[in-house]
Amino acid sequence: MFDRAARLASIPGLVHGFTDRQGGVSTGRYASLDLGAKWGDELAAVEENRRRVAAAAGFDVARLVLAKQVHGVAVARARDVASTTEADAIACTRDEGVVVGVLTADCVPVLLADRAGRVAAAIHSGWRGTVAGVVPRTVEVLAELGVAPSDLVAAIGPCIERAAFEVGPEVAEQFAAAHVDRSASRPHVDLVAAIRDQLVASGVEPTNVERVGGCTHAHPDRWFSFRRDGAGIGQMLAFVGFARADY
Repeated sequence: MFDRAARLASIPGLVHGFTDRQGGVSTGRYASLDLGAKWGDELAAVEENRRRVAAAAGFDVARLVLAKQVHGVAVARARDVASTTEADAIACTRDEGVVVGVLTADCVPVLLADRAGRVAAAIHSGWRGTVAGVVPRTVEVLAELGVAPSDLVAAIGPCIERAAFEVGPEVAEQFAAAHVDRSASRPHVDLVAAIRDQLVASGVEPTNVERVGGCTHAHPDRWFSFRRDGAGIGQMLAFVGFARADY
């Protein structure tokens, strides 16, 4: 149903996870654990899937905060998020008692929290968001909340990996040479490496950056993939926060 990051799991009071596509009630192309209603799945099925994830993770699903993702760099505070809020990252503090999340189906989900369990953030970083710097911007927002980047723990979740992420030259030229493989007829971009380097450049210790899961495109049994299957599929949820069921 979901994978956890070892370093995040060691933080007291924190709940988090990166879901896969198994253990839900959705059917057809959404089977079975679709957490997003963006591409036509029945809302009742999505709501039941979210309840199942929340129950398994140990938090109240009513405290899950999501925003409208637009491949930008806006970082919202959980307390300010409404149904129309556009943001690709959401930050929260322990005293807010919420879980923040992002939905993906190839884009990179990144979860952040400080080792003392005071703040957390969920980030959706596709190639546009990666180029624009949504990950470093989120680290800046957490610093504004009083947490030094060196105190942060980061987890990079399941996403499309370099071997499957073929792009045009106009996209490739926006990435550093170290993150582009030009050995094939068309370039391939390594989003995981680009985001890891952004985290480290922002002050997160390299040893505190963890990779969780694998390539969404390469494993249809485990994850949804927009690049592989197109729209009309499900989405995974990456979540992190402090809203335990007994909070």
